[in-house]
Amino acid sequence: MADIELRLDRLDHLPGAIARTAAKDVRTVFPESTLISLEGRHPEPLFVAVLEHGNETSGWEALKKLQAWMAHHPLPRSMLIFIGNVRAAELEKRMVPGRPDYNRIWQGGDTPEHALAQQVLEIARAAKPFAAIDLHNNTGANPLYALVHHRRGPDLQLTSLFAAHAMWTRNPPGTLSEAFSEFCPAITAECGQSGIPAHEEAAFNLVLDALHIDHWRGEADLDLDLYTVTGRLEIAEDARIVFEHGAAGDIELPASLEKWNFFDRPAGSIFARLLNGRDVIRVCDDKGRDVTGDVFRRDGDRLLLTRDFTPAMLTVDETAIRADCLGYLMEKA
Repeated sequence: MADIELRLDRLDHLPGAIARTAAKDVRTVFPESTLISLEGRHPEPLFVAVLEHGNETSGWEALKKLQAWMAHHPLPRSMLIFIGNVRAAELEKRMVPGRPDYNRIWQGGDTPEHALAQQVLEIARAAKPFAAIDLHNNTGANPLYALVHHRRGPDLQLTSLFAAHAMWTRNPPGTLSEAFSEFCPAITAECGQSGIPAHEEAAFNLVLDALHIDHWRGEADLDLDLYTVTGRLEIAEDARIVFEHGAAGDIELPASLEKWNFFDRPAGSIFARLLNGRDVIRVCDDKGRDVTGDVFRRDGDRLLLTRDFTPAMLTVDETAIRADCLGYLMEKA
């Protein structure tokens, strides 16, 4: 992987040009990744990240809404806003081909992207943030939900501001919200699919609500469906994926796969068909251990669930499957 030069720019204001700039043109406003410090009434800042993945734009649109709101309201809390992978946004891609995923670089490493993440972490940790929110979209059909990394009252309260569903997980490793959760409440807010105004509004409302919290309360009164992640579904790189019965391939998945997200799938139900006898699907837990045998059993060419699971983030977008994963299997916490 060839080295590139990355820098972290710093600003103390939101440039006015944001309002008329599409995410794909972000580099006309922010040529490089940028950390913006805004002063508010409460000094402990809310950290918000947008465009960690360049083609996930709800966070960018939420930032525009925040800027418009700030024109008529004082900021109730200071903020640190991280404008992430501007080069990927320019390409309208999740990440720059051949470069690391910006939401997998927060546990340390030897690339310029990892160095950038460590710089942001050091600045944020020193600022003693009140909370951290990483705004994302996903490719599959999912309700709004959050990833949370500790079963602590403040983290769950932050989650409940956004959605009724939460995945309690440390998988995949190296995410921004997991790194921030070591020193403040932190979540990844999965704002559905990009380009949908209601999802952009949900992202903005989460940020606005978090800015107005004065203190954290206990979790006893939270109405939240909390799931643990049993495993991440990975497909072999060379496996041919098909979504049509009778098509030639190595693994056949239902064309309606995304409709399973956040709906219970009972033990013994068919998840997929392995067409050539190859074990081309693997399930890894949050420590990277292979738990495929605990999740699936073979019955001829059919791959059956061993017990009840709730899928999430399942997608039929093959590009997304190759770049990340097929999805996750969860169980009620």
